[in-house]
Amino acid sequence: MQLGGVDLSQFSWLLNIAFYAFILIFSLYGAKFQMWQWLKQIESGLIELKEMSIDSRDSAIATFKQYGKSEADVTKGIDRWLDFFTIMPVDLDPAGVLKRLDHLLDDRRDRFQEFVRELAPNATTSTYQNLENTMEVTQVLSLIFRVVRHFYLLGKKTGSQIMIMQIQMQMPDLLRMAKAYYDSVEAFSDGKPIGDGIGPLVVTKFARKYGAGPDAYVNEIGREVGYYPVQVEGRTVYALRATGPGGTVGKPGFAVKTLVEQNSGGITRIITVDAALKLEGEDLGRVSEGTGAAIGDPGPEKHAIEETATQNGIALEAFVVKEDEAAAVGVMQKKVLEAIPDVIDRIREAILKRTKPGDKIVLAGIGNTMGIGL
Repeated sequence: MQLGGVDLSQFSWLLNIAFYAFILIFSLYGAKFQMWQWLKQIESGLIELKEMSIDSRDSAIATFKQYGKSEADVTKGIDRWLDFFTIMPVDLDPAGVLKRLDHLLDDRRDRFQEFVRELAPNATTSTYQNLENTMEVTQVLSLIFRVVRHFYLLGKKTGSQIMIMQIQMQMPDLLRMAKAYYDSVEAFSDGKPIGDGIGPLVVTKFARKYGAGPDAYVNEIGREVGYYPVQVEGRTVYALRATGPGGTVGKPGFAVKTLVEQNSGGITRIITVDAALKLEGEDLGRVSEGTGAAIGDPGPEKHAIEETATQNGIALEAFVVKEDEAAAVGVMQKKVLEAIPDVIDRIREAILKRTKPGDKIVLAGIGNTMGIGL
């Protein structure tokens, strides 16, 4: 070959040397270059996580200090509480593990309430509940940042390519989850209804449709849970939800169990309504139905419903509204609200098709009642 009168073949040995040198360098240092690239990507994600953690902490401080304590006291208390942890019960011998877990969760909730009352002595009951949720979101964001930072520093320190690779691969999902919680801070601070409250809202709308107003609500059949007694074409429906309008889920599973016991086996069907995580590509607000207890707790509440239903031969039916993480913990979106009439129609159809006049049914709306009044 000739280019401009110059014979390039005489330089072929230089091209060969360059090619083999590139292969040698890449084989020796390619992994290190890849590691460096992964570390830079993780560092970029860590910066975002740190900013969200700091911003949510500042927002929590600004919210708490409105209720009677100085900024210095609030800051000290929140920084102390960010490290609060719960040790899960021993499960090597599974007998009784759910009772122990339920006990620990109750203790955890009691500690949260004690902490909030100390830092916000002038808040109302519903505001206390909203502040609990604000604190939990702040704690989650802090935990995500600290855990990711731990594995980043450990992987960098030990030079573990597998550890760094795993963090880099999970970083987009971690950022998406953290962003969902970060965007929800405003909703929790202001006490606005969130997507996870679709269950209690459906129950309230259902009760209204059949003439049960706030005065009909029976309080505290379980911890922070009550119900509306509703008549639906000859059937008695106990429309159960957390009390609200503060941010609480209550203990609906044990409330369902109590209702069944109070009716001495007269309950013939248990229907649960909750938000569910949608699959990618599914429409926000899509309504699905199935069998089982739709409740996303660590275990004790769901077990209480399932055990009660099994012991008494009660059919379990569930309706869910599909949401992504951002919609579930953020301010309730229009598409989620628009699903309510469809859910109510399906519940009515289920009651008329699968029960008979004189039957008693428990309709449990599972979810956070923040901003959803009676």
